[in-house]
Amino acid sequence: MSSTSHIHNWQSRFSADGFITAWTVMERSAWHRLGNEGSLICRSEHVSDDPIFQNAYAWMKSSMIQAGLPAPAADASPWWCWVRRDENHPGPYTEDYAGPDDPVVLQLSIPSHLVVLSCFDLWHFVLNRWYVGASEADEHEFVLAWGNSKEDMNTSPALEERLQNSWSAIFELDQNKVDMGRFEAKSIQGCFWILQCDHVVGVMESAKLDSYQHPHQLLENGMEESLDQAAEDG
Repeated sequence: MSSTSHIHNWQSRFSADGFITAWTVMERSAWHRLGNEGSLICRSEHVSDDPIFQNAYAWMKSSMIQAGLPAPAADASPWWCWVRRDENHPGPYTEDYAGPDDPVVLQLSIPSHLVVLSCFDLWHFVLNRWYVGASEADEHEFVLAWGNSKEDMNTSPALEERLQNSWSAIFELDQNKVDMGRFEAKSIQGCFWILQCDHVVGVMESAKLDSYQHPHQLLENGMEESLDQAAEDG
């Protein structure tokens, strides 16, 4: 099964009446801007200039395009969200929002065909340029070939393509090539291109989030602030 087929399969399996429930963290000023403009595109200028992130994001963008989700602009970068942070805890933890100033948590209901789901833990293989082997023997053979190419200062395009093709495993949410624990406990992230105000169904102050160290179940209807109240505060 191709990565595109896996993407479409999980879009359907996580869908409830055609929508996926997700959570994203953003600065309060961006939330107010979303309310004023109706939709927002995340621009590449807001992505870290670290080559690790630049290259990984470029690969994810390419994967989304191949899955039939073209970028809305040349400089667009995906929005990231949590679809399931942990078993029995779909939303994010307080440790997940390091970075934004004055952050708020948005609960979203997004048309499922617009969201590309992937395994959060396997995403680190993309970030770190690790190979996802089909078996221990396959991984050993690749590492040996990669090491030899590095010594020759000439990594072959075929090896680079093989490395990047292996990353498609992040879209196989039930894969067992790399042990990431039980499927029900895997952290599932999502990427989508355009954040629509009418996809926001709840807003939560980041201070209300659980800590990873002391979690309790965050229910889908447990957002602390209504949209009307959020608009009044804005």
